[in-house]
Amino acid sequence: MDGVRRIQASYRAAALAERGEASGIVLEFEPIRARLDVPSICDFAEIGPALTLAAVAGLGKVLRILRAARIAAPHEPAALLGQHARVLGLLDQARGTRLVLSVRRRSRISFVAWTEQGVETVSDIVDVLENDGHYMVLRRSARAPVRFSRDHVSRHQTERERWYEVVGIDRP
Repeated sequence: MDGVRRIQASYRAAALAERGEASGIVLEFEPIRARLDVPSICDFAEIGPALTLAAVAGLGKVLRILRAARIAAPHEPAALLGQHARVLGLLDQARGTRLVLSVRRRSRISFVAWTEQGVETVSDIVDVLENDGHYMVLRRSARAPVRFSRDHVSRHQTERERWYEVVGIDRP
């Protein structure tokens, strides 16, 4: 896979989290001797309660951590779906476990404009073009561009958010 780095890390902690409709656990890892610009790597693992592809992928992350820590998983792993407290209890026993993470650098760029109507933010942009008295904000995924009149914009800036996405968890 392009742009994927394999780093050694230590599993640090887990906490309950929700992302929109999805409920799951945020996994926190501490890189060991890796030259990264972040002190820790966080990853969201959805764990149900519905049996979806995202929940199975999240459960797979949890099971890989348990396997590396030599903690016995239930005979039927799907029984952990929706069992947040039980999963947190199992992961608590795995603190300090060394792992090899496959991570990919990710980023998201946003355009923020201060207008007479207030502050407007356009997320997931590709480029900002200045045309005949307008800012043309081009968005990802072939969505329609957003146009701001330069006369109505008192200030503007672009913001960048960067993080590491965990694409694989293995034993060292």
